[in-house]
Amino acid sequence: MPVRNVSNRGGSVIGRFPSIKMERMIAFESLLERDFIYLLDYDARVEWFEEQPLTIEYEHEAQTLHYTPDFHVIGAGQQVVVECKPKRFVETPDNQRKFAVARAWCAARGWEFRVVTDQQIRAGHRLSNIKRLTQYARLSLDPVFRYRVNVMLQDAPDPLTLQALAQAIEATDPDRAMAGLLHLAFHHQLDLALDLAPLSGQTLVADRRPAPQAVQP
Repeated sequence: MPVRNVSNRGGSVIGRFPSIKMERMIAFESLLERDFIYLLDYDARVEWFEEQPLTIEYEHEAQTLHYTPDFHVIGAGQQVVVECKPKRFVETPDNQRKFAVARAWCAARGWEFRVVTDQQIRAGHRLSNIKRLTQYARLSLDPVFRYRVNVMLQDAPDPLTLQALAQAIEATDPDRAMAGLLHLAFHHQLDLALDLAPLSGQTLVADRRPAPQAVQP
């Protein structure tokens, strides 16, 4: 559980994010942290994450100080402690001191410490596309819909666009089909290019189901 409650003492926006992955509300202390949570919640490599996860005590100029990073993230065999920080604040002496302490603390445990900036979190179109997918993440889908999507992708000789696939599945209600496709994309059952351009009807779709495995003798 988080070691402290979030605070807006610095004047930042605070709130709670309804995480699908963690199945609870995740507190954030800035819009940058909130945006990073969108990425964590979507990223299939992330197995678990927690906000305000731990406090590191250290000595500086004969004083005992405390530093609480923003997130602890586990995934792909790694444990990473993360600080979200606007780029313009990363190089301040106070932050550089905290980050050095955190790197040493993590290294002693075989973990990694990372600083992620607004320039990284908000680069390109990925974040805005993930936000759009998240809107459909809790949609309830009929198993027949999933089956029809699979059949369409298997039978198509070339990659289909979202618009073409939605039209083929629900000719009378392609908007409903589009919502279902975006739901599948959030849950990594369809592969959409999220970095290059905003999602649209012309975005190409690829099947994300694992390829059939050969039968072993």
